[in-house]
Amino acid sequence: MREKTERVDDFLRVIQKPHIQTPDHIRDFGMYQQMNAAFDGLHEHLNYLMRNQGRIGFASQNLMSDLSKAFIVAAQENDEEEMAYMEYAMEQLVTGLDERAAEIAESGNRSSRTSWQERHEAELFGKIWPVIVGTKKVVPELTHWKNFQGKVQAFLYGYLDVVTELAKTVDKKLYRLNESEELANEDEFKLFERYIDIADSIILHLEQLRHIPGYIINNGYSRFATYKGKLYKAEGCVARMRQRYNDKKSYHRAQTR
Repeated sequence: MREKTERVDDFLRVIQKPHIQTPDHIRDFGMYQQMNAAFDGLHEHLNYLMRNQGRIGFASQNLMSDLSKAFIVAAQENDEEEMAYMEYAMEQLVTGLDERAAEIAESGNRSSRTSWQERHEAELFGKIWPVIVGTKKVVPELTHWKNFQGKVQAFLYGYLDVVTELAKTVDKKLYRLNESEELANEDEFKLFERYIDIADSIILHLEQLRHIPGYIINNGYSRFATYKGKLYKAEGCVARMRQRYNDKKSYHRAQTR
């Protein structure tokens, strides 16, 4: 009988993964549940991209480097036949990569802040804002990542961007309502509470992808604008809004004693 060879990652397989925290679906107006539906199968897709980054991404980069060096050597030796072949091979490699673009993760900042990312942020804002201001009771169905016409990076960054965009809009609304003296304390608190509960659920869902490497999810302006960096920024935005809410609540309690 053939003896089983121990795999280098066997020790990881015996450790049970922790239970994923989920929020109260009523308190967050169904936000987490809708994201569950929209993100269904995304983990598997990201793993697929990670595999392809090795099979296709890195392999093609290395091959292109080798072809380019061989072309230079042939040019130095004036070997026109070899030069023609290397030129043809490089063209084939570029064509193949273009045809498989959807199966390879974006890296660096090649498609930063794409129009699809902006469009997705706007779509999410349009669905979430009415719940924050109380004109709708639950978050409606969200676009599934497979039906999203941009790349998966733009899909995820749309969620990260909408967290900060919603916070800025809450600020503006509070300013206008306070300026017109149409805002009661309870209305102000409700705006904060709805935003914080929904934003917390968005962050909670997006945190589950924080271990995906930067070369798989990286759609930022620079190498510093990684998925994790954007996630921390969104988390900080929610933390600041929560602090403001707590400060106002404490002040209100002190005033009403």
